Amino acid sequence: MPAGELASIAGVSRPTASEHLSRLVDRGLLSVDRMGRHAYYRISSPQVAELIEALAVIAPLRPPTSLRSARLLKTLSHARTCYRHLAGRIGVELAGALLDRGLVRRGESGLEIDTERWDAEKPLGLASGPLEIEGQPLIKGCVDWSERRHHLAGTAATALTDQLFELGWIVRAREHKRAVVVTPAGAEGLSDEFGLNLL
Repeated sequence: MPAGELASIAGVSRPTASEHLSRLVDRGLLSVDRMGRHAYYRISSPQVAELIEALAVIAPLRPPTSLRSARLLKTLSHARTCYRHLAGRIGVELAGALLDRGLVRRGESGLEIDTERWDAEKPLGLASGPLEIEGQPLIKGCVDWSERRHHLAGTAATALTDQLFELGWIVRAREHKRAVVVTPAGAEGLSDEFGLNLL
């Protein structure tokens, strides 16, 4: 997002936003893409995104100050992307369903995929082998700020989220770049595939 839009969302002046953004870029928390006279800021890595989500868990939740902000908070709490994986109530419930079915399990070092079960069921048609990327976890927990429980992160969680978008089961909400809406086809598909009751 450009500095002006971020300033508007934060409710601060553009110079104040620019100063803060500059410091975050200098510290490696944000990256900036320059296109001509315009600069677009983004979170620099999945690790920084997870850090921000973890900090949001302990940060006091500000009560909404308008109907618009109340609706946005409700939408973000229900379903959103956390970097590139699904978060919010829907993300947490999906994590629970995969744990209940034994496709994901709790290991000594955290969450892990049971590759034998995963590949037998191939959730959303995804086998585990092609999801493995060197140096990146296949699956891990990510603390959800709105649910105070874990949703899933890692390459498998990203692939599941990408597939949900591809199937049209989730779509981006107009209110916010990270907000996600489950479509009627998605509610039916998530119920059939994972046993989620989204009504």
